[in-house]
Amino acid sequence: MPQVLFLQTDWLEHLGPLYLSAYLKQKGFETSLFISRSPKKIAQEIQKTMPEILAFSLSSAGHKRALELLSQVKKHTNIPVVIGGPHPTFFPEVLAHPAIDFIIRGEAEQSLLELLNALTDKSSLEKVPGIGYKKNRELKYNPPPPLIENLDQLPFPDRSLYLRYGFFRRLKMRRVITCRGCPFNCRYCFNAPLREIYHNRGKYVRQRSPENIISELKQLKPISQTINFVDDSFGLNPEIAMELLARYEKEIQLPFIINLRPEQVNSRLAQALAKAGCHCAQLGIESGNDALRENILGRKISKETIKASVAYLKENGIKVLTYNMLGIPGETLENGFETIRLNRELQIDFPRFSIFQPYPGTELGEEVVKKGLAKREELLEKFSGSYFHKSPINLPEIRHLENLQKLFLPAIKFPSLEPLIKHLVKLPRNPVFDLAFLSPLALQYRRATNLSISETIEYGLKNFFLYLQ
Repeated sequence: MPQVLFLQTDWLEHLGPLYLSAYLKQKGFETSLFISRSPKKIAQEIQKTMPEILAFSLSSAGHKRALELLSQVKKHTNIPVVIGGPHPTFFPEVLAHPAIDFIIRGEAEQSLLELLNALTDKSSLEKVPGIGYKKNRELKYNPPPPLIENLDQLPFPDRSLYLRYGFFRRLKMRRVITCRGCPFNCRYCFNAPLREIYHNRGKYVRQRSPENIISELKQLKPISQTINFVDDSFGLNPEIAMELLARYEKEIQLPFIINLRPEQVNSRLAQALAKAGCHCAQLGIESGNDALRENILGRKISKETIKASVAYLKENGIKVLTYNMLGIPGETLENGFETIRLNRELQIDFPRFSIFQPYPGTELGEEVVKKGLAKREELLEKFSGSYFHKSPINLPEIRHLENLQKLFLPAIKFPSLEPLIKHLVKLPRNPVFDLAFLSPLALQYRRATNLSISETIEYGLKNFFLYLQ
């Protein structure tokens, strides 16, 4: 019987549980995973498998629904619940919720292991690093452990965790991470406040060796058709990246997807990526307006650098997916169309448009509150579970920008429609706009990831609820 039952509500392969499961199994614990949004089914699984603890990763987007689900589960069972992930990391006060027994802040391998040992031995929790717990109705928080600096010491992710589900057995795209941490300071991102949590706790940005990565990929090769490198930015160390790509070309030979920052891309890297089999490179443009991108978002990347990076990639036959945001503080509808026009000019293969979400604790999230664009006490309550749905902040043209986000693809592909779209975005939101957004999004996702039609349809149907939140 498993000692740890990982619970999730979406049909996505998350590396967090995979790494934790592998780490715990290496230390002698058993684990399993269950996917459901039904409190009754979750309680039945708990009664069937009798785990010692229920582990759940909680994001700020959709956290209210998740806490309500855990509350319903608690009505059926008194199993201890530990939550990790972004929300308890940045909002440790969530520990006060009656459904939560423990929280883990930040990277969880060492904390979860020591928590399990303490619960098994019935020993004190005071020395378990990185956890929050309740004692005599008081909330107690322990400082985090030192960061694991040698990532090669970690076992490879436990891919067996998801294999009870046919959907994941059929899925042929595997997610891989080559490093932890990000050195950049985008004002809307969590990395800067996370670095503060780990201040004086070790090196924040850590890189796996090419040998270690290739060893994992060799295990994945027989069960994979595409590799998705999900690092925030691939190749932070250029020499390690070049060595990895040279070995990948010879030893792995599978199409792959990566995330890149535009300023990293040069002719040498683009050629190496193409030779190794890079199918798609994903770049964060975020805004076509220089002032919004550089000053508000904190991405000190010029438009000329963006254009050059896309040119290098396209010259080498690599498809380009761009991440773009609308609803940025201070943004106007005309600014939004600047982003549309930049993607059009660059002939981006897979432009992706989301709606800016101002997470409290980030520099830009705090600025949103100070400027009165949202109330702190309401901000988390208004968060959508999706980056593609709606904005929680007040801007003069926010509804128009939300509608433009739904109509981004025709706006990019058909410049002659721009005057019409400028009128359409001023209409009330309606299901036609949602359909105009979701249909090409699904097609883009399939083409960018090399998924089959059946995989794309199944993936979309299983996770459609995320868009509705």
